[in-house]
Amino acid sequence: MRAKTATGPGRPRRPARRGGPGRRRRRRHLTELGFGVLALTAVIPPAKGALFPDHRDAGTAHARTVVSSAMLEQADTSNVCRRGRVALTFDDGPDVYTPQVLRVLRAYNVHAVFYMSGEKAAARPDLVRAVVAGGHLAENHGWDHPHMTDLDAAAVHRQLAATNIAITRAGAPRPTRFRPPFGDTDDVVNRQARALGLRVVRWSVDTEDWRGRRPADIAATVLDKAGPGAEVLMHDGVANSAATIEALPAIITGLRARGLCTALHQG
Repeated sequence: MRAKTATGPGRPRRPARRGGPGRRRRRRHLTELGFGVLALTAVIPPAKGALFPDHRDAGTAHARTVVSSAMLEQADTSNVCRRGRVALTFDDGPDVYTPQVLRVLRAYNVHAVFYMSGEKAAARPDLVRAVVAGGHLAENHGWDHPHMTDLDAAAVHRQLAATNIAITRAGAPRPTRFRPPFGDTDDVVNRQARALGLRVVRWSVDTEDWRGRRPADIAATVLDKAGPGAEVLMHDGVANSAATIEALPAIITGLRARGLCTALHQG
């Protein structure tokens, strides 16, 4: 995954933090490179586009139209919690595919959690407001998707505080949850989150939808792995978000057929 140019709070020059973040970065980059090489031998690339789109980047400058009236005409709004709740969550927006995600969720009577990039929330406050207007939660995903454990305490604080400001300036309630990019957290990150009133939340089902997976495979992952109390990780701000949107009707109807309602967890 290529590095992004920092904006907003940025990354300060600093001596290495205790525990050797520079060494951890090198180990992590080597690990990620190894996984990438393995994946190249197992995945057939799409006819167009990169094999593995950077999951931090917007899908395209202009979204491909995925949702149609025909796609939603069979939408069932019944949502009975016979076995428990499953939370559908979306990272890395708000972005060009967010309005179509919202359209599907509205048709199926689903409330979800959107973990937002601060820089994108600042750039598209209209989409932050649309998320909240749909009854969804707008929560904190950091300013520009860094590995938080590579940053010192002051830089982590700036990432989180600036994102809170961007979301609230758009008209949303103050975030109460923080999902660390890559799930990358430690005691320093956790302390800074708590200081800002943020509860660190990860996930239990990773769809890996950003990797260029097919809609059927994304849906199958959720239906195979999600049980009562699951937190399902998807993305509304990546190159493959169109496939995630296509998968949503099968995910929602499949979960409900198993007695699992699609709803926000309490607390």
